[in-house]
Amino acid sequence: MSNTPWIKIAPQEEATGELRRAYDKILETRGGIPQIRGVMAGEPLALEGFAYFYPENNYACRSIDRRLAEMIATVVGVANGSKFGGPAHANQLAKVTGDQAFAQAILDDYTRAGLGKKERTLLDYAWKLSKTPGEMTQSDIDGLRAQGWTDPQIVATVHVAGFFAYMNRVAEAFGLTRA
Repeated sequence: MSNTPWIKIAPQEEATGELRRAYDKILETRGGIPQIRGVMAGEPLALEGFAYFYPENNYACRSIDRRLAEMIATVVGVANGSKFGGPAHANQLAKVTGDQAFAQAILDDYTRAGLGKKERTLLDYAWKLSKTPGEMTQSDIDGLRAQGWTDPQIVATVHVAGFFAYMNRVAEAFGLTRA
């Protein structure tokens, strides 16, 4: 399978106006324009808004750590059926933890990855939110709180799950594959 997107990516050197501004914001933090961002060039304001969400700043979350954010993103990618998202974030998780086997276990089936009850409850929540969002209830939030998750951590979980639900769809819509 080709790693060439199905939509044109505007080259950095040709970007002007709003797109130049969006690219510059991404370049400040990333040093380059990742393909997953470049395919969004047709909507520069949307692209610029997403420039603040990148791995090194933990996707703009302060209440959860990078390991947990990548676990959530991996589970969401699998739940979304994304051939791009799950593997991409399992790769990030392996980099963060230094544990490829753990990252692969989360990718393959997080329910069998030997997680403690607290983390398992949170990932179950992310899975449910991704698969059946219309079935979320107050008891889901209560269950997270009962395991010790704070409201800011729950918000961060929803943010990461929602952000990657979107990005998984961007990747799949434009035929992105992992390099």
